[in-house]
Amino acid sequence: MEIRIKDFEGPLDLLLHLVSRYQMDIYDVPLLEVIEQYLAYLSTLQALRLEVASEYMVMASQLILLKSRKLLPQIQQQEDDEPIEDLEQNLLQQLEDYRYFKAASQELAQQHEERSRYYSHPALPLASEVVVLNRDVTATDLFLTFSHLLRQEKKKRQGQQTTVERDDFRIEDSMEQIRQGLVRAKGKLAFSQLLSQAESLSQMITQFLACLELVKIQEIRLHQPETFDEIWIEG
Repeated sequence: MEIRIKDFEGPLDLLLHLVSRYQMDIYDVPLLEVIEQYLAYLSTLQALRLEVASEYMVMASQLILLKSRKLLPQIQQQEDDEPIEDLEQNLLQQLEDYRYFKAASQELAQQHEERSRYYSHPALPLASEVVVLNRDVTATDLFLTFSHLLRQEKKKRQGQQTTVERDDFRIEDSMEQIRQGLVRAKGKLAFSQLLSQAESLSQMITQFLACLELVKIQEIRLHQPETFDEIWIEG
């Protein structure tokens, strides 16, 4: 089974998505929180055995350096060390420039689409459905929430006795468990509650993949009242 998470055009695109979730000016965003989310995103990709491009790892190393310098006490730096303020401002300026050019490219794409309407096209059958979106939850929002929950679960298990887990969790079984959970919860189940019922990290990953598959076949839908709020699974 092939699972495909939303593709980003590069590490700056992923960072810009994380920053935009705060709905504030780039220079006011809590940078340490953004770095944590970026690293959690890559860590979860690796846990799911998905390939991570080298450019994402290069950015991760730069973010780890910036994070370490922000957390550690200020000490006398070497002459060839770049000041932390310069590192931070350079990163924020890259994001600002990327956002500007991305917005410009989207505007050009929209103009291209409008201009294309001047040309006639052969009649095509159209199938439309009236859909009202209320803070639509993307696969990326779901993935970031899963990254956060997975990281919390790993912290809980630190120091515990290590056991070899049986990898016998099937996506089909997890899909049925989600269906039954929705029936018991009268059609509405919290995403975090679903994952908290897992007995192991392997089962958490299987439940996450099962949730994506149910969304794909349009058997369930996801709803998030506000940014960073709980994601609800609705049948």
